[in-house]
Amino acid sequence: MAFRVARVDWVEGEGAYYNDDLLAIRAGAPKDGLVYGGEPVTPGLQAVRRPARALLLRVEADSGAVGWGDAMSVQYAGVGGRDLPVDPIALVGELASARELLLGAGPVGFRSGSDLVDAHRIDGRQLHTALRYGLSQALLSAEAADDGVTPLRVLAGETGIAAPRLVPVYAQSGDDRRLNADRMILRSVEVLPHGLFNSTEAFGTDGGAFIDYVRWLVARVRDVGGVDYRPRLHLDVYGMLGLVTGQDVPRMAAFLAEVEKAADGLEVAIEAPCLGDDTDSTIELLAALRARLAEDGIRVRLVADEFCNGDEDVARFVQAGAVDLIQIKMPDLGCLTEALKAAAACRAGGLGVFIGGSCAETDLSAQLSAQLAMAVDADQVLAKPGMGVDEGIAIVRNAMRRALVEWDRGR
Repeated sequence: MAFRVARVDWVEGEGAYYNDDLLAIRAGAPKDGLVYGGEPVTPGLQAVRRPARALLLRVEADSGAVGWGDAMSVQYAGVGGRDLPVDPIALVGELASARELLLGAGPVGFRSGSDLVDAHRIDGRQLHTALRYGLSQALLSAEAADDGVTPLRVLAGETGIAAPRLVPVYAQSGDDRRLNADRMILRSVEVLPHGLFNSTEAFGTDGGAFIDYVRWLVARVRDVGGVDYRPRLHLDVYGMLGLVTGQDVPRMAAFLAEVEKAADGLEVAIEAPCLGDDTDSTIELLAALRARLAEDGIRVRLVADEFCNGDEDVARFVQAGAVDLIQIKMPDLGCLTEALKAAAACRAGGLGVFIGGSCAETDLSAQLSAQLAMAVDADQVLAKPGMGVDEGIAIVRNAMRRALVEWDRGR
């Protein structure tokens, strides 16, 4: 139902992890404990690593109902076509403009308010993706509160889902790949472990360290998880395979054949095996690799992330047949309505639906993402925020469980 926006307020907050300069890390930025040394490489970044910042946005309806939404950037903001990390001081002007837009808009709801936010321009530019993400969350929460229902119920009105279910969870390990894999296995996570293979140190100069890890992971799944536990393997290599092979498609395909063998019967997906310099070249590389895998009978699935930052990008990857799965990386798409559109495009194109995001998000954005994943009947949803593993799994799974209880009670 529509409501009039009576107030829009904000306060500075924190993301649950860090904003990192991926280009500097891939170039060998030295690491000392949790800190990266050296100078940033990505234009606009002031450090290789800094704590993620957030803007906590509050939308109040004229009825007194309140909705909150959190605006933040992904861990590797500033690369792959993404906006720079959130800088609260730099975004004050955009926030003020968005506030005036909503206060003067008349009756709005989640959909119509998000459309206004998405269409708003300042000097010809859209609002920062983080602001669009946070404002659409707040509008969703405000409409739900105004109607006395859950955000899932509002989102179901958009997607038409009649019987939402718990969505399989995909957990991310961070650098502590082995200990955190144990955490995932003990909790019977359906998809694991991400792995964060973003440097030659982690991946190996020839990929050998990566293959060794896959072998270890499969053995660990069986030793700790038992014979009935068969998770899907999903590993993110941030273009490292392309980097160590010189983007040579036959060499990349041969390497992925080794990965499939190491997976020993478990389904395996590789995210961002290779990256171009822009969307076009990335699509071209991935499409060529996927075609070669099909030709060679290699059943490793390819996943897109970088340079796939909006519903138009998603449509292009789908139409090109470049990948099997696309990470719908929530903060990179802006408004939640764009994530709904991207999910529909993936489904229509025969791809799975992966509702993703970032460790640098907040507890609130994670809970709302989980409900959106249920509304689109996703194939997997990222456990977030943070890199503690246990906390992100609990936040996302519990958000879905609560939403299902309320759904059964008509809310």
